[in-house]
Amino acid sequence: MPNDSSDTSDDNNETVGNLERSSNSAEEQPDVTDGMPDEDGADTHVGSYAEPDGNTGADLNTVKVRDFFEKKGAVEILAQLADGSKRFSEIDEALVVSHGTIATRLTDGAKLGLWREFMTYPDDGGKIKLYELVPDAQHLAVIAEDENISQTTEQLRQANEQHADAIANFRDKIQTADSEP
Repeated sequence: MPNDSSDTSDDNNETVGNLERSSNSAEEQPDVTDGMPDEDGADTHVGSYAEPDGNTGADLNTVKVRDFFEKKGAVEILAQLADGSKRFSEIDEALVVSHGTIATRLTDGAKLGLWREFMTYPDDGGKIKLYELVPDAQHLAVIAEDENISQTTEQLRQANEQHADAIANFRDKIQTADSEP
């Protein structure tokens, strides 16, 4: 059910149609007329989500970015976002890193201006948080793609699953052997 423009949430965000306006200043707000016909009738549709707010990456601090990519999971998250915006669950499923580490890296990367967080409101209700690389971080995504980070991350995930299965099989076999007379 679409939200009424008079609805407000606890964090002082106003929902207008399927766009969310935060309590940030007016120049940081998405244009709520996006997706509506102009006076001449032309459609200016840009998608069914609020434009991402926050840092656009224009002031990436090279030292802090290098330090960030030394941390577990940071490069892998960048590689996941290289081909478009993703939900936390999609990133979590693809990586062999704890949920907490992923959540921390997503927050830290957004604070550094590497990617942005934004909400989308599907037609069936609810809201979904997405993460998307900023234009100034695209060159980093190209490096991750050149180094096949996504592919090697998938291989690592599969190897970890095979390893876990092998250990479970081993445990099952020794348990069965112990129970035989």
